[in-house]
Amino acid sequence: MLKMSAFKLKNTLNEYVDHLSKEEKINVKVEKLSLKDTLQITLDSIKTLIANSKANLKIDFSEAGEVKFNSAYLQSIFLNLITNSIKYSNLETYPVISITSKKLKDCTQLIFTDNGIGFEMKDVKGKIFGLHQKFHNHIDSKGIGLYLVQKHMTSLEGTIKVESQVNKGTTFTLTFKD
Repeated sequence: MLKMSAFKLKNTLNEYVDHLSKEEKINVKVEKLSLKDTLQITLDSIKTLIANSKANLKIDFSEAGEVKFNSAYLQSIFLNLITNSIKYSNLETYPVISITSKKLKDCTQLIFTDNGIGFEMKDVKGKIFGLHQKFHNHIDSKGIGLYLVQKHMTSLEGTIKVESQVNKGTTFTLTFKD
């Protein structure tokens, strides 16, 4: 009975968030954003975390320097993916996080790659972007970050894909419409 109630509550919440996302899409401000400037705002907000983790960030936006998107959403995406890379880093080495852009015919991609602990793709397939989905027992894990990233992307007609291997790292590919 408790499982059924939790399941119904989760579905109701998902429907509510989907509805809000559809409404918000109409009202959300979309503009050309500098990837470098937007990333810098995010990095400034977590500079202590980055310094303490000794993370090495490799940034290359030379192929595409801008995306058409919402500023708050893009900052949230940068924040969630970078902090996840640090949170789920391999304890035997310092985090290395690569963020690059790629220009395609009618879209722009951001590729986030890390050398973290990763996860087994067959175990998380279809669940990775779900609300409250957790795949590691980290104390700070709430299962909300990737859900938000996916909602931000899809609400503005973008996509996100993930590839990962245990103890090898994870790559997120975000595709933004031009």
